[in-house]
Amino acid sequence: MTRGKLIAFEGTDGSGKATQLKLFTDYLTSGNIAYETMDFPRYGESFFGDLAGRLLAGEFGKDIAPELAVLPFACDRWLLKDQLHGWLSEGKMVISNRYTASSAVYHAAKLPKEKQYPFIDWLYKLEQEVIGLPKEDVAIYFHVPVFMAQKLVEGRGKKDMYEEDIEVQKTVEALYLELALHRSGWKTIECMEGAVLRTKEAIHKDVLEIL
Repeated sequence: MTRGKLIAFEGTDGSGKATQLKLFTDYLTSGNIAYETMDFPRYGESFFGDLAGRLLAGEFGKDIAPELAVLPFACDRWLLKDQLHGWLSEGKMVISNRYTASSAVYHAAKLPKEKQYPFIDWLYKLEQEVIGLPKEDVAIYFHVPVFMAQKLVEGRGKKDMYEEDIEVQKTVEALYLELALHRSGWKTIECMEGAVLRTKEAIHKDVLEIL
């Protein structure tokens, strides 16, 4: 049986990842294509997902070393490792709303510039070599500039400690763009045309062209 594909949807909050995941899975369903989905962190579904939520809420403070702060997120994925490998061995397409890169850029963003890329490499080694999670076959970065992403999350209630820090958000955006440029299998979809957000249907068309 042909191995399935692991697709990661990446981007800041407000970039439309969840909307595009729903549109894409509707497309797969209509074509009778077998798939599974994941959404990290898994709030309310796993011990480590809830721990990650508490960390994002600032319950443990805001000055946690990134090497420690990423562990709940990595362990949340670790719990699904065997299931994930099983899905792929069954030939299924697996789509993940956030994956390794999300933890990498958000936690690297709080480090001095000279430490950011070594940290990202370290985290990829932790998740995809030490833990043994499969590497994503394709990662799609939905790029929404920070000023617009902030507007889009304003109505969602309380922000987490990363969303509250505009400078961190700017660094996250820059790191995502760098990953998309230099890592194999990455594609960027621009979600704005000039000063206007593109329609979800237009963005979905780009997703289909990539995948």
